[in-house]
Amino acid sequence: MSQATIASPGNFLGLDEFAFRQFDDPKFSGSKIVFDKTEFIKKVNEIWKTANPPLQLKDGYAPFCKHLFVENFVGAEPGALEITSEVLPLIECGYSARREGELPVLSRWVPKSKVKHLIKPSKCLDLILYSREQITKERAAMRRDLSEEERKKAETEIDESEPPWSVISIKAQDETFELPMAPITMMRNTLIEEGGSGVGLDRQKYMASVAYWKDHVNISTDE
Repeated sequence: MSQATIASPGNFLGLDEFAFRQFDDPKFSGSKIVFDKTEFIKKVNEIWKTANPPLQLKDGYAPFCKHLFVENFVGAEPGALEITSEVLPLIECGYSARREGELPVLSRWVPKSKVKHLIKPSKCLDLILYSREQITKERAAMRRDLSEEERKKAETEIDESEPPWSVISIKAQDETFELPMAPITMMRNTLIEEGGSGVGLDRQKYMASVAYWKDHVNISTDE
């Protein structure tokens, strides 16, 4: 099993390295998870196995993407706030990348210390899952040390010891349905060589994303 995935042999779900920043990066802008990574995915697998009635994976924005909604057992707080007259003057912006190798993009956020009184733990966690085939494809596409031919070959080398699905992002929210991803994330997803998923832009979904995110802003820690 890849060191980039945390999972126990035979488990249905793993935790991909892309989600590690939500546990480890003090400057992460979004839902911060204060919990041990190994224990987190262990608990998620327990919930998946023992839920009655059984939980169902919900379709995401592409066939390789699913959503699993579980109770917020870690006390995570939402990663975004509605922009009100109180929040608007507190918004900051700058360039940032989600991980090494990606191009920085213009982002905006509000410091958590300035809106702490507006934040409370969410009711559930939206666990965004990618298939092991898609994760393998994206890892290969980001390999700058390989030739184009070698990258294409690496995209097909599936490690069957990897779990079928892995958590790539966690959103603490009250809703039990998918909230729109940010417009810039949709743009980035069109560029698999720059850290995206390689999915083309859906104009209708993009405009729905704009409608949501023009009125919401990410929360960032001040550390």
